[in-house]
Amino acid sequence: ADVRICSPNTVFSIREARLGLAADVGTLQRFPKLTTNGSRVRELCFTGEDFGCDEALKIGFVSRVSNSESELFEEANQIISKIIQNSPVAVTVTKSSLNYSRDHTVREGLDHVALTNSAALMSDDLVKSFMMTSGAGEAAEFAPLQPHSRL
Repeated sequence: ADVRICSPNTVFSIREARLGLAADVGTLQRFPKLTTNGSRVRELCFTGEDFGCDEALKIGFVSRVSNSESELFEEANQIISKIIQNSPVAVTVTKSSLNYSRDHTVREGLDHVALTNSAALMSDDLVKSFMMTSGAGEAAEFAPLQPHSRL
């Protein structure tokens, strides 16, 4: 998930160690990269203990906690509404660069974003976005993304 939010009564767990196994569906590979406290992540993985919304927020596993379970989807929709106002090309390139940079050096990440941004400059999205953010236009209408080639 790109953005994770939860309700106040959410309970998380990496329970496999308590069941006599190591987590084997990518949790041990992904969870440490999604959080900011390596020591606590290891403790949670080793013990299998539950952790709630406050700790998930504290270690960076979620970006926010909704005020209530009933408001969770409304808050998620507010985030989505902000994202979809932006150029799909810019959002896609940003996501690609964030994912790439997670596992590469800063220099490699900068080279990657320079390459992908150079391709993005071939779309009309930059001008449309500038016009929208400068107050010179209404909400921009962006062309849909083309499907990825599977060559």
